[in-house]
Amino acid sequence: MGTLSGGFMGPITPSSQYYVYFPAANGLIAYTLTGIAQMDVPGQATGSDYFRTSIVIVVPIPDLPAGKGLQLVHWAPFVTMNSISNDGAVVNAGWAVDDFIILRPDQVSASVSVQANLAVRNTTGHILRCGYEVHLLGSVANMTR
Repeated sequence: MGTLSGGFMGPITPSSQYYVYFPAANGLIAYTLTGIAQMDVPGQATGSDYFRTSIVIVVPIPDLPAGKGLQLVHWAPFVTMNSISNDGAVVNAGWAVDDFIILRPDQVSASVSVQANLAVRNTTGHILRCGYEVHLLGSVANMTR
């Protein structure tokens, strides 16, 4: 589970991971990676304010040869909330995934890092799980050190 530190949580390793991959045109490989990431993002705002933080989910790219990574050509991430809770009286509660991106898509890697910006309103609210789906299209390449 990820830990919160100064408005940023991460990196989070998914607790449930699934994937599909297949060869595409021009020697490229297409991947779909899905899973669940566990965390505890507590609400720290009152009234109509939201506490905002970022998480990073590091998703391994499976079945790559040793020392190789994926050079991305196209990518499409998606992150959504899967579990929320409230530990007390609910006053102006709210939870959100504001947006998400792939970090360093130009870097050859054996994993993909997805950053999601989250928001929680209400001091007793929590985000406990996020689900993700990441589509990747790329070529196998040597990883640089």
